[in-house]
Amino acid sequence: MLRILLLTILLTSVAYFVLNAQDYDADSKRISQINRGNQLVNEGRCNNCHTPLIETKDGLIPDSKRTLSGHPSDSEIPEIPAVEIDSEEWLKFLYSLDSTVWAGERGMSFSANLTPDPMTGIGKWNEETFIEIMRSGRHVNLKRNIKPPMPWKDYAKLGDEDLKSIFAYLATLPPIRNAVPKPVPLP
Repeated sequence: MLRILLLTILLTSVAYFVLNAQDYDADSKRISQINRGNQLVNEGRCNNCHTPLIETKDGLIPDSKRTLSGHPSDSEIPEIPAVEIDSEEWLKFLYSLDSTVWAGERGMSFSANLTPDPMTGIGKWNEETFIEIMRSGRHVNLKRNIKPPMPWKDYAKLGDEDLKSIFAYLATLPPIRNAVPKPVPLP
């Protein structure tokens, strides 16, 4: 009877350690994937356009409370001047825009909310949707092309594992409710 009890304890212990080792391996792979996604987001300088800036005593810095949340919905939308795009007035207008706004011959666009907020960010997307958008340059849910200056063609060249890593990292961000304005056409 003691032998059976000891054998049962031994087999249960071995099974426990094998299952935990598999969980540890899966967790380790997931952490590596998220770290790779973080690296790619930093190398791609996604924060430069998708994170609002705040004024500090040291100058403008990314707002860590709104990382990758896109153009702030509480910001006033700049008025596009009715001037030639290559004019001095146009250049002054461009210099007045913050880092989450872009203007060009197709009008003005605002950087998207990349946080996993399900209402205003990418929280309803799955990995496949994210990869399709990055490959095609076309928003699935908005039924329109991604607006400039988003370098989606560069992201389209990344392998599936890198795009999956970016998506995995973005899913770890705190969801921020921030409805980014729609693009504005030229006057």
